[in-house]
Amino acid sequence: MNGRQIEIFHAVMKSGTVTEAASRLGISQPAVTSSLKQIEASLGFNLFHRSGGRLQPTAEARILNNEAERIQGSMEVFRVLADRLKTDITQHLRIVSPNAFSHELIPETLAGFRAVNEHCLIDITTQHHDQILDDIASDAGANNLAFTFGLDSGHGVSPSTKIGSRHIGQVDIVALVPWESELAHTGTASVAELADDEWIGTFPGEPLGNAVEHYMRSAGIAENYSIRVHTHSLAVSLVSKGVGFALIDSITANFARNHYDKKAFHIIPLKDAPSLPVTAIYSYQRPLGAFARQFIDMFRSNLSRINT
Repeated sequence: MNGRQIEIFHAVMKSGTVTEAASRLGISQPAVTSSLKQIEASLGFNLFHRSGGRLQPTAEARILNNEAERIQGSMEVFRVLADRLKTDITQHLRIVSPNAFSHELIPETLAGFRAVNEHCLIDITTQHHDQILDDIASDAGANNLAFTFGLDSGHGVSPSTKIGSRHIGQVDIVALVPWESELAHTGTASVAELADDEWIGTFPGEPLGNAVEHYMRSAGIAENYSIRVHTHSLAVSLVSKGVGFALIDSITANFARNHYDKKAFHIIPLKDAPSLPVTAIYSYQRPLGAFARQFIDMFRSNLSRINT
């Protein structure tokens, strides 16, 4: 399938009819029909079945469409960038970070950055830690700058030799406990005091999950969770519903303090809790440009301010 055929296939998948796909692409219906027949002949299997005047995709078509979606997204970025180059806009900053940074840190940094760099095209996505590392280390990675927790061997992560990193700062690990918890008015708590309560865990392999696991084992406490989540903000929501307590990063905790009902939970500092390093990472094959370095400096400044 060439690029035009992929575009036609994707349009039919999105619209469900040849008529709508032709209108979307600005071509004739016979051209769409002919292209679909050529694609199916080339692939050796059917992509659609007709039902009630609409085209129903086969299982094979649904699988191919996942990749078509990615390709079309990349083509749209290409077109937008090409248009912007007409006005001498030559910078494209592609940033990825964990969800924990997307609530406040990234928006604050982006607002300040855009105020002085209005002509820079910026893409921002959120991913889990292992996905971020894979993307930055990959030769075909989509992003040229990432922020994440970790890249600290003490938390079970070995940095790739393909990845460069810059230390940004660190955040504390704190406990969120339901409003009615007996620990609600404790100044600080030890992990042993939380041991018998219901716990909302985070997955091992994520920096927070690794740090918490090491912290509890060092204290001789067995993990006692019945729910595990990938995102720190979901853990906050569950604590606010009284489901259990959670150990999360102080950035997410501070955001939750300002945006949740004040009687949803209590934030309690932990005795002897480890901290989480915050790191900017990039590929050695895609060195940091001036805009990326400026964004890092602004991110560092905002982290220091927000985490105070």
